[in-house]
This record gives sequence, C-alpha cells and structure tokens, in this order.
Amino acid sequence: MRAWSWLPFVVLLGCAEVGPECAPVRPPAVTGVDTEGGFVSREGPVVPRAVNSYPLLDHAGRDRWDDVAAILDQAHALGRPIIRTGAYMTAGENPGRLRDADGTIHEEGLRRLDRVIRMAEERHVQLLLITANHWPNYGGAPAVLDAVAPGEDLPAAAFYSDPRAIAHQQEFLRALVGRTNTETGLRYARDPTIFAWELVNEARCDDPGRCDEDTLPDWAREMSQTIRRAGARQPIAWGGQGYLGQHGEDLRDIARVGSIDILTVHLYPDLAGALTLEPGRGRDRLLTAAAQGRRRILAAAEVARASEQALLVEEAGWRTEGPERDAERALVLGAWARAAAEVGAGYAPWMIAEPGRPDYDGYLIRPESEPATARVLRCE
Repeated sequence: MRAWSWLPFVVLLGCAEVGPECAPVRPPAVTGVDTEGGFVSREGPVVPRAVNSYPLLDHAGRDRWDDVAAILDQAHALGRPIIRTGAYMTAGENPGRLRDADGTIHEEGLRRLDRVIRMAEERHVQLLLITANHWPNYGGAPAVLDAVAPGEDLPAAAFYSDPRAIAHQQEFLRALVGRTNTETGLRYARDPTIFAWELVNEARCDDPGRCDEDTLPDWAREMSQTIRRAGARQPIAWGGQGYLGQHGEDLRDIARVGSIDILTVHLYPDLAGALTLEPGRGRDRLLTAAAQGRRRILAAAEVARASEQALLVEEAGWRTEGPERDAERALVLGAWARAAAEVGAGYAPWMIAEPGRPDYDGYLIRPESEPATARVLRCE
C-alpha cells in the first residue's frame, strides 16, 4: 500500500499522525479518585496517561537493573508516567518472586520490588501494581492454588471461590500493602509512587460448579476491603476486561461492590474472547476496530458514570504485520485514545519494554523505531 493511500484513514479516524512533532504531555501525579469518579492530582482534575510493561519485577529478580531503568525512562519520555506492572510473581526460580511455591512470602523478591519502586520515584513515574493474575504467567492463580491445595489440581475458578485460596490471597495483600520499603522507608500503603492497587488481571469464572453471578463481585469486595483495612490510601482498581455478562464478569455488578474506585476495560480486537472483527484487511478492518473499541469504551464509561467511579482503559493492543504496522497501530491506538479522553478515562496501551526485547506476541511497542505510534503515545 502506497503512503498516500493512508490519507483517508487519517481523515476518517481523526488521527494526528501527520503534522509537526509535539512535546510529550506531562500530567501531574495522580493522587486519587474523587467522589464523582474523576481522577485528581494536587493541582486539580487529571486524566491518567499510562502504559503497560509487565517485565519490571522479572528484570529486577535477574539483576537487570539497566533494563528496569530503561523502561521507566521510556515511560517518562513518552509522557506516560504511570506503568501498569505485576506484583504477584509466585513460585519458580526467579529471585524476584514474591511468594515461594508453598505460598510463603519471599523477602528477597519484596526487596527487589522495593528497589523498583524507589527507581520509579526517582524518575517521577507511578506504578499500578497488579496483585494477582488469572492466567499462569509468572505463577498467577494456578500457582496460588497449587500452594493452598497441593495435588488437588483445582481449576482457575477455585481462586475466587475456594476459602483457602481466598484467605491466602488476603494474607498476601496484607503483607504487601502493609510493607515498609527498605530503600525509602515509606509504607507501601501511603507511598504516592504507587498509583493504585489492582485486584487481579482479567478475572474469569466460567465453571458452573464453582461460579455464579455473585462469585467475582463477592471476591472483589473481600479483596478490596482487605486492601483498605491494611491501610492503603491509594485507589483500588478492578483489573477485569470489562465484560457485561460474559465469562462470569459483569462490570455493572463489579461497580456495585462499593469498595472499588477504578473500573477497567481491555481492548484486543484481534484476540478471541476480546472484541471480534470480521475477517479482512485494510480500511474496513481499521475502521471496524476503531468503531468497536470506541463503543466498548463508551459502554464502560456509562457504567462508571452511573456508579460515580473512575474508568481506566488499562490494556489496549493492536497487532499487525507488514510495512504498514506502525501506521496501522498509530491510527487504531490513536482513535481509542481520543475515545477514552472524551469520557475522561485513563488510557494505557500495551506495551513497552527494554530496548532489544523480542516481540513475543506482536503487541510490543518500540518507540525508537515506530515514530507514528510513539507520536500517538506522546501526544494523544
């Protein structure tokens, strides 16, 4: 496709891919969520500009501190000084794990996290800490279930319904939120570098023998109350994909929990189980992605507005191949960014990493070699 043929997409999607370069937007640090569901800073209302990068604790565990610094610096340079990252690594051999295979707290891993937080603070970057993962990456819910019920081979749904798993996760949250950082002397519960606590990444409860419409809301209530009782002053985010009745998640029920501050939505139009696009390529595919993503953001924003809670589009990824990869990604991510901004929602594309990292899944954003996408991240 010749370069001039992108002009219709630029016009139709409203993307500012062309035109003069811009300086990164540098919003003030987010300090909380007000009673009407707006994000606030010490200077007044603010909309979070975030980005994802899951390998921070992995790098810290392997003493790759230059890679940690590079990711933090990249987020700051993009004007997206909030990084969503994991704080749940369980089992395995990485010294950065926060729990051993038997579920006991791994102090060395927490000390690595202490340093990550200190490095973020030095660079004026905040962290959204994910405290559990439905999927097995870095242990996740399956590792917790193995710890509390060895040999029982429990399904993932048991993470949200088995009393042993619930109690174990609460114990972990109390230890994490109540920790005093050995490098800064600040309690995690009061550290402004921690933007928010996230309950779980992409919770699902599809097992009819263990799940009903109350399972995830009840679990979310218990976990969020545990975090608050541990003294946390930061907002509490849900972490789900934002379904309205699929996979055991209904964002409207989560909104009614009452002890969650930030509702969440994830956008992956080319992944099964996220948004579904009709087969095809080119203009129709891009316009469909932009339109469907916008509709999903607006639907989630309506739920958030009705419940006076904040909304964070906390994962947004576009995967494509070929010479137009950068231009396509910029157009789609830019369209979603404007939809989020329209309703005052935070926005966090997926994902950045250290220079030279392989692109394992097709979603890695390399600002140094993707100028159109980098401009969207800096300017939208």
